Amino acid sequence: MFRLFYAVILLLGTIIITFFMTRLLPGDPIRAAMQQGFDINDEAIIQEVRAQFGLDRPVHIQFAMWTKDFFTGNWGKSLGSGQKVTDMFMQRVSVTLELFFLSLCLSWFFGVIFGVVSALKRNSMLDFTITGVSVAGLSIPVFWEAIIFIYVFAVWWQILPPSGYVPFFEDPIMNLKMVAMPTVVMATHGMAAVARYVRASLLEVVNQDYIRTARAKGLRERAVIISHAFKPAAIPVLTIFGGTFGGILGGSFIIELMFAIPGLGRMGLDAIFARDFPIIQAMAVLGSSCVLIANLITDIAYGWLDPRVRVYK
Repeated sequence: MFRLFYAVILLLGTIIITFFMTRLLPGDPIRAAMQQGFDINDEAIIQEVRAQFGLDRPVHIQFAMWTKDFFTGNWGKSLGSGQKVTDMFMQRVSVTLELFFLSLCLSWFFGVIFGVVSALKRNSMLDFTITGVSVAGLSIPVFWEAIIFIYVFAVWWQILPPSGYVPFFEDPIMNLKMVAMPTVVMATHGMAAVARYVRASLLEVVNQDYIRTARAKGLRERAVIISHAFKPAAIPVLTIFGGTFGGILGGSFIIELMFAIPGLGRMGLDAIFARDFPIIQAMAVLGSSCVLIANLITDIAYGWLDPRVRVYK
C-alpha cells in the first residue's frame, strides 16, 4: 500500500510540474500554431483563439480544468490542428507500442543470455567480447548509432529501408523490414545494461556456499545455474527494469524522428517544437504513468523472488 501511495504522489507531482513547466516554454503557443494560414499580427483573432482553448483564464483555473478533464478522458485539442488529443493518440499508439515491446523483449531476452554466457565463461575471449560490446552499447549515443545503421544497412548494403512505416497487417514483410533498425537501436542500451548486471549478479551468486554445496552433491551445472543461482541473481537485475523501460520509452522520441516513424514519440517531439500544450501535457503524464507502473511491477516481482523483501503494512 505504501508503494502505491508513493506512486500516486509522484504522479500528482508529475502532473503539477508538467503543467506549469509547459507554461514556461518561450514564445506564444497560439502564435506558433497560427503561423500557417492566418495573420498572426491580428490580435482580435489571437485573443479569440486563446479564449477558445481557455488560455485567457488564470493559470490555477486552467490547471484545475485540465486535471479534471484529463482524468475524465478529455485530453483537450491540439493547438495546431484542432484535433482531439485522444484521437491523435489512438492513431499513433499502435506504432509506438510495436516498437516499444519489440525493443523491450529484445533487450531483455538477449541481455539475459549474453550476461549468463559471459558469467559462465568468465575471463574467456567470449566474456571479453561480450563485455566490450556491452560497454560500447552503453557509450554510443542513440542518434549516432541510428546514423551508422542507416548508412550500413540502407545505403551501403541496401537490404533495409532507411525510414518510413507500414502497418503489420497491411504488409507484414515490409513492416518487419522497416521496424528492424529502429527496434535494434532502441534495444541496444537496455541490452547492454541488462547483460552487465546479469553478469555481475550471477558471478556474485555462483561464489556462495550453497552453490558449492549443490555442485558437491553432483548436480549438473545447468541444474545448479537454473534451479539455485538464477533466481537469486535476478533480484538485483530487476532494479534496472524501470530504467530500461523508461529509457526505451524516452528513446522513441529520437528514433521515431530519425526513422520518420509516425508514432507517439514523433508526435510529442513535434508538439514540443510547436509549443502544443495539450499534447505535451498528455504525453508527459502518460509516459510518467508507464514508468511508475513498471516500478510497481518491479516491487511486486521482488516479493515473488525473495520473500525477505516483502513488506506487510
